[in-house]
Amino acid sequence: MTDLAPTVAEPWFAAIQAAVLPGLGDGPTNRELVELLEGDSAKSFTPLQRSGLWLLAGDLDRSHSISQNEKSPEGSFWHGIMHRREGDFGNAKYWFHRVGRHSILSDLSGRYPELHSDADEFVDRVAHAVRTGEQVEACQQVQWTEWQWLMNVS
Repeated sequence: MTDLAPTVAEPWFAAIQAAVLPGLGDGPTNRELVELLEGDSAKSFTPLQRSGLWLLAGDLDRSHSISQNEKSPEGSFWHGIMHRREGDFGNAKYWFHRVGRHSILSDLSGRYPELHSDADEFVDRVAHAVRTGEQVEACQQVQWTEWQWLMNVS
């Protein structure tokens, strides 16, 4: 992540650590992160990091407004996550295809081989979890790892 001065970093790290594990769909809204993202210190982050922070804050629309304008693999990655969370699974797959061969995708497959063999399979698994309520927490954990790793390269 962006190198932040300790006085700037403290409230961000506290808000991220206190955040509820993001759902597989829209929300939950994290008011503390929303307030930070609307403040001047948010400019310390890259646009793609802000897109990821908006996802963590539970505001898919604001995340989308950033990621859709970023043409990099990481921009497509954030865009795919946003569409997966909004339940537009076909569109999520489209954006994950645009990511191409990304080390995070192969790293996720290595760490969670039973849950994430590839991006398409994980989108299908999330769709199933949302529909049935099965493996929701496991999918959330994969998604949380995905978020953390992507924040570090965005």
